[in-house]
Amino acid sequence: MGGALAPPTRSPTASGRREMERQSRVRGDADWAAEEQLLRVAWYYYVDELTQDEIAKRLSISRASAGRLLGRCRDSGIVRFTINSDYYESFQVGRQLKEKFGLKEALVPPSDETDLQNQAIVNARLGRGGAQYLQSHLKPGDILGMGWGDTVRQTMDSLSSDAIADVSTVTLTGGVGAYINTLRRARDDRGSGLLDAVLPTPILASSEALATALRAESEVQDVLKMARRANHAIVGIGSMTGQATLAQVGNATQDELARYADAGAVGDVLGLFYDAQGQLVDLPIHRRRIGIEMDDLMAIPNVVGVAGGMSKRAAISGALRGGFLDVLVTTEEVARALLAEDAP
Repeated sequence: MGGALAPPTRSPTASGRREMERQSRVRGDADWAAEEQLLRVAWYYYVDELTQDEIAKRLSISRASAGRLLGRCRDSGIVRFTINSDYYESFQVGRQLKEKFGLKEALVPPSDETDLQNQAIVNARLGRGGAQYLQSHLKPGDILGMGWGDTVRQTMDSLSSDAIADVSTVTLTGGVGAYINTLRRARDDRGSGLLDAVLPTPILASSEALATALRAESEVQDVLKMARRANHAIVGIGSMTGQATLAQVGNATQDELARYADAGAVGDVLGLFYDAQGQLVDLPIHRRRIGIEMDDLMAIPNVVGVAGGMSKRAAISGALRGGFLDVLVTTEEVARALLAEDAP
């Protein structure tokens, strides 16, 4: 038995063909008009750099409509973005570091391979990165707590006068000599009614008894209270190898650092030594130290750590795992090494 025959099809009449052609032209004109409007909006916004308000007025549409049209430009592929920068990879690494360690921000200033052999050049570059971050976050009336070390000094050197003109500063530890250059920079072109408070003690007292007595002094207590009220803090991160900051300023010998390392320390922040998991190591030096404690530092809303160079990788890793920092400014090779570690 044969299959059913398909019904015969009718060829369109001449008038029917003309109507189909007319509708096709109408659709084509409509498509062209819609795409032409998208092209016009895209050109106005991305080439002529008009605002959405200006585009809306020029096309006699609402601002919301202009925004929707821009969205359609991107969705339809009329507008495509290409990030063409030698620094894009560094930016990507920073984003990944931020996500891995739960940071507010991670800045990874790109560096030339030859720069990595010179720590002074590395620190200067990191200081510019730290200053860039602070300049966009410091507000009039803020208190900036300062640690010590070369990267902190480089950051303060790179800050514009306007950025700190209406900001008070306070040292987070004793050790006036370690802060001299940084304080000199912070005091340039300051507004009236601001404080630059300095903890008037050494960072390490000669004995635990003397440290206890100095901490009890009212002037010391006042500065420590101000330090705990800081809105932001800028700190360096010390390592157990290379030219550790504590050794440079004469507060620890290489032999002492080696003993701390044997006890499990991988680095220090503000003279407080911690292990690879960010746990403080119980060391006698802590009982002679004068400054805010680690809990005080972590209570400051925005702690910015500035440190780089592979000799500090373990110290930076420990600080991140301990949750000491909200923001990290570091070098690209350190950032990549940190990303290769197991998640905290």
